[in-house]
Amino acid sequence: MRAVPAVGKDAKPKPNNKGSYRRRRLVLIILACFMSWAGVTLWNQIDKLKERGDKVYALEQKKKEAEQINQDNKREIARLNDPEYLEQKIRKELHYVKQGETLFYVPKEQK
Repeated sequence: MRAVPAVGKDAKPKPNNKGSYRRRRLVLIILACFMSWAGVTLWNQIDKLKERGDKVYALEQKKKEAEQINQDNKREIARLNDPEYLEQKIRKELHYVKQGETLFYVPKEQK
């Protein structure tokens, strides 16, 4: 059988050691500071990752545009080897005419 301590006005729980309380409080303060620092660092890293993701997306879009321009240029180069296309392009852009033809200019309407 165990002895049960008397519960009454005279029985007080054993007070904790003041040094132990201070050490626990110091550890909790250090832990809170560390967790705060870790949270701020994590927040900053998430922002940086989002910014980098946006930059990557913009660069991918620029790459797609450059590839499209490159394909258009390759197609234009291939078409320039065709004599009919070349003649048509010269007549349109440089306003050349064949012998005996007359070129008419239509003025644009003024607004």
